[in-house]
Amino acid sequence: MTQTLTIGAFALAALAVSPLLASWTTALCTDVQRGWWRPRPVPTAAWLLIAVPAAALAALAGVHTPSPAWWLFATGGAVLAVVDVRTHLLPSRLVYPLAAVELVTLISCAVVNGDLSQLGRAVFASAVVGAAWFAVAFCSPESLGLGDVRLAALAGGLLGWRGWHQVFAGQLVIWLLAVVVALTPVLIKVASRGTTTTIALVTADDRLAANAAPQSLQRSAQLGRSRNRHFNIPRLTRP
Repeated sequence: MTQTLTIGAFALAALAVSPLLASWTTALCTDVQRGWWRPRPVPTAAWLLIAVPAAALAALAGVHTPSPAWWLFATGGAVLAVVDVRTHLLPSRLVYPLAAVELVTLISCAVVNGDLSQLGRAVFASAVVGAAWFAVAFCSPESLGLGDVRLAALAGGLLGWRGWHQVFAGQLVIWLLAVVVALTPVLIKVASRGTTTTIALVTADDRLAANAAPQSLQRSAQLGRSRNRHFNIPRLTRP
């Protein structure tokens, strides 16, 4: 019952701040450099575009610990997801403040719980994950940007709070999603080529059949005339 109330409260809290999240999303998508954090009116469609995923992710955050840190990551991640889809960028002017707030939240949770080991593991996991993804970005900069590295390090820190098993599982899921995203355009391209080839073959067969039919009739007529000349068949005339 308590967990259900937490999930509901987190979703309602995300809906409460969704107008501000929508304002940030609009400003970041239009490349506003100064004052992007200031509230501004947005269309209803833009608000719904961020309110729905933010509430859904915030509800999922209610089942993870520490819940406040995951709620921040869920709401901020919803903004970053929409911005990334629209602009293919993860702006550092949102990622850095989000990371700072997350660090303060984790420190507060560690002090309240009286256990600094989880905080130390979270910081170390963030550094390890960030270094690993930075190496990937350095080797293949066209496939991974620094914004992805920063966000991966932030997520790695939150997973590290729970344990190394969660960190490794999270990286495995990210790799699998990356493979799916990378292969999807290739498979679509191959499928479209196959469809085009099939249509071309069918069209070619139809054309050959259409061209062959008159030629066959013409050859049959010529063969019939040659047979008549060979046997010298007289024409029938009425008396």
